[in-house]
Amino acid sequence: MFSAITGFAGTQPFNDWFAPDTTQRHVLGTRVPAVDPFWGMGVFVYIKSNDAILKGSLVMIDETFQCALLPSTAGQGFPFGVAMAPMASGTYGWIQVEGRVVYKTNATVAADTAIAVAAAGIAGTLANGKQLCNVRNRIAATGTKTFTAQTYSGLGYVDVKAGYDGAFLGMALSGTGIPASTFVAGLDPDGKRIYLGSAIATFDKTATATGNITLTGTYTGYGSGIVNNPFAQGQVV
Repeated sequence: MFSAITGFAGTQPFNDWFAPDTTQRHVLGTRVPAVDPFWGMGVFVYIKSNDAILKGSLVMIDETFQCALLPSTAGQGFPFGVAMAPMASGTYGWIQVEGRVVYKTNATVAADTAIAVAAAGIAGTLANGKQLCNVRNRIAATGTKTFTAQTYSGLGYVDVKAGYDGAFLGMALSGTGIPASTFVAGLDPDGKRIYLGSAIATFDKTATATGNITLTGTYTGYGSGIVNNPFAQGQVV
């Protein structure tokens, strides 16, 4: 889990288990560096959403830090960040602008490639005039992360005693006793419990067996890359 590493007090959490809401807690545009044992170093910006933002959405930034989904147009030049959690219009939360991020993709973008905006707020394969600059995709949608987990028959969660670092909201899950089409629906603040569901915040899946298993998380529908204050490509001549 990301933890702030500056003297900033009372930071609203950056992590997937926090739900953005309509209470403004910080000055818009506040930047906070933080560190996570799996994801590494990151920098986060506090924004207000003026759009229906998903976990991993590409979110354009303007001078007011009231943000919307990055348009899928060429030559736009907007700086952007990556949403840390789903945000309804009118809610406040964090986007990440530096470090390793997880973002929505609409295609299996190859690992270690440049990428582009392919639909509103969604990354895809490289296209002229639509490249996402200062971004390098490192893990494709076929990428995986495994965990040693404990399942409980009839219950809608698994426990990862060593910690679930590397899991994220929306990650596809599979393993013995895990129903088909199961995703990470929620993550407990304890850092060890993953809640099962058919979508983020939809807790409608339960394990079919009890046991110690290898739980596989797949990036289906997402990619992961390194960003450094990224922006959408400007004019191409």
